[in-house]
Amino acid sequence: MSLVNLLQRQVESRARVVCQNRNKGLPVELGKSSFEPLENGVQFIKQHYLLDSSHCDYSSLVARITWDVQSEKWELKIPSEEEPEEAWVPYPYLARSSDLTALTREVEKDPKSYFW
Repeated sequence: MSLVNLLQRQVESRARVVCQNRNKGLPVELGKSSFEPLENGVQFIKQHYLLDSSHCDYSSLVARITWDVQSEKWELKIPSEEEPEEAWVPYPYLARSSDLTALTREVEKDPKSYFW
């Protein structure tokens, strides 16, 4: 198993825990957290529900954690509000770190109310 595969499994495992922790006891009307694997990372998704519905009405991308091969650091990005869709910008408070736990904690706790 290559190092890249180990890193991918690690980030997916952490993303799963972040979503499980955020979804515990959270009413569906406030949205649910999920994630999708990407090449060298994951992207976090907020699923939006209508009142009294058990089916997702729509979803929005809220954050991305990816491994940058050149710098050998994890990067945390958020969707750009000014650029066209699918444009991502560095998260202004913790854009890059060698510590994956620090970035996943930032997404989970959302101290600046950027993600959820």
